[in-house]
Amino acid sequence: MKYLFFDIECANCYNNCAKLFSLGYVVTDEKFNILHEKEDILINPKDRFDWYVAKKMMAYPRSIFGDLPPFPDFYERFKEMLEDPDTVVIGYAVTNDVHFLHDDCRRYHLPPLTYKFFDVQQIYARQPENNTAKNLEDSLLAWCGIEAENMHRSDEDAYNTMLILKAIAAYHNTDLPGILAMYPDCGGETHDGVIDYAWKKPEGEGKKKKRRRSKKKKGEEIKEEERQDSANEMERGSLNARVFVRYLADLRPRKRAHTPPVLSGHTVTVSLNYQRHRFNEMLYLAQMIVDAGGRYTLCTKEADVLYTYGDEATDDRYRIANERIDAGEEVEILPIGVLFDLLETSELKLSRKPKKKIDAWLTPEEAAELAALDEAKKEETAQDLTEKLEVSISE
Repeated sequence: MKYLFFDIECANCYNNCAKLFSLGYVVTDEKFNILHEKEDILINPKDRFDWYVAKKMMAYPRSIFGDLPPFPDFYERFKEMLEDPDTVVIGYAVTNDVHFLHDDCRRYHLPPLTYKFFDVQQIYARQPENNTAKNLEDSLLAWCGIEAENMHRSDEDAYNTMLILKAIAAYHNTDLPGILAMYPDCGGETHDGVIDYAWKKPEGEGKKKKRRRSKKKKGEEIKEEERQDSANEMERGSLNARVFVRYLADLRPRKRAHTPPVLSGHTVTVSLNYQRHRFNEMLYLAQMIVDAGGRYTLCTKEADVLYTYGDEATDDRYRIANERIDAGEEVEILPIGVLFDLLETSELKLSRKPKKKIDAWLTPEEAAELAALDEAKKEETAQDLTEKLEVSISE
C-alpha cells in the first residue's frame, strides 16, 4: 500500500463553493519512507483571491496563477492519485479538503471523486497526551518539537501532517497501517457526491460530569447550574453569558495594542461550538478582534464572516449563515483556524491565558452570588482535604 498525505488551499469560498489554487502532497510507504517527494500542484482558480487569503495565506505571488491551467486540466491526475485502490488518503482536518475537492468538481460539472480517507486531527484528539492543540502548527510543535515553516503552502502542510502521524505511530510503537487500524473511527469516504464520516467523540467527551454534593449555605442548596456559571461554560442565560454581553458593549480598541487592522470593516462571529464552552478565551478573542479593527457580534444575521469550529451540523450559526448565502447575501464561512492565524494566536495559546477578572461587569447581586459560590467551593475543598487527611492518619 501507498499512503498519500495531501492538503489544499483555496482562493475563496464565496457562495459556499471553494476554488482551489494548490494541492500539495507527499507519498510514503507503511514505514513512512518517502516514495514520492512532496510536490505542490498550482492551479488557476479562475476567480479572485479573498482578502484574507491574499494577505496571510499566499506562498506564491498571485501574478503567476493567471497563466496556469484551471482545475479541469488536473482532474484526471487527481482522480488517478486519489482513487488508486492501492493508496490510502490522509489529511489534517481533512473534511475541509474533501469538501473543497467536491466543490470544484461540482463547479466544473465533473463527476465527484470516490475515495477513502483518514483524518490526523481526529487521531491526535484521541491521544492520552499532547491532544489539546487543534491546528496543524500547534500539533507539529506538540508532537515533533518543530516550529512550522511555510504555513499554508500545501506541500509543506501535507509533509507536516505526515510527520505528526509518524510521531504518534512511534508513540504507540507501530507503523502506518498499525496506527490507522487503531483508529478506524477517524476515517471516512466520499462516493456519488456524498461524504460520509465515521467520526465518534474521543472517549471521555460528551460524558456528564459526576454530580458533586452541593454544600448548603444559610439553609439553601447551591444549584448545579449556578456552579457552572463560575466555570468556563457560557450557555444562554447563564451568568457568564450575561457578563459577555455587557463586556462586548464596553469593548474598545486598546491604545497599547499594535495589531494591524486586518479585520477593519468586518463584523465577526464564531461557532457556538466554540463560544459556549470557552468563556475566558472569548473574552480575550473578542478584544483581539476589536484591536484588529473588527467587531464581534452575537447575532449571525449581522456578521459578514463566520468562523466555524467542530461539527457544523450542530451549529445554528452555520445554518443561518448558509441561509443568508442562499438568499444572495455576501457572507464568508471559514474555519476558526483562519481567525487564529489572522490574529497570530491559536486555540492552545488562548486556552492558556490567565483567568480574566470580570468584576467590572457584575451587578452587586451577581457579585454577591459569585462570592457565595466561591466560599462554598472553598468549604467543600477544605472538607475534602480534611477527609483525605483523616484517612491518611488512620492508615
